[in-house]
Amino acid sequence: MVLMLKYTIMATKKIDEKKTLKYAVAFCFCTTGKINFMLGNKMYQHINTVYDQREDGRGFNTCEVVYNYKAQKYEVLNVDTEIGNKEITILNV
Repeated sequence: MVLMLKYTIMATKKIDEKKTLKYAVAFCFCTTGKINFMLGNKMYQHINTVYDQREDGRGFNTCEVVYNYKAQKYEVLNVDTEIGNKEITILNV
């Protein structure tokens, strides 16, 4: 008996690093005030960036405090996770 496996390799979209949330937090949000941006189909407003030191002394967690217009509440996004590598669209500066 011969078992043939077929794998489909899906092309991944190359994301420009300068359009990611991580880049915006590091270089755009720190120099300006309130910025509206889209992440997926949700619109957020940048409120503040918090650098939270880890208790074990291994560095900092970068947390982005945002206002979610769809849910109408404040949220915290951990930029150091996979969400930091997602592409955003800045609506106003």
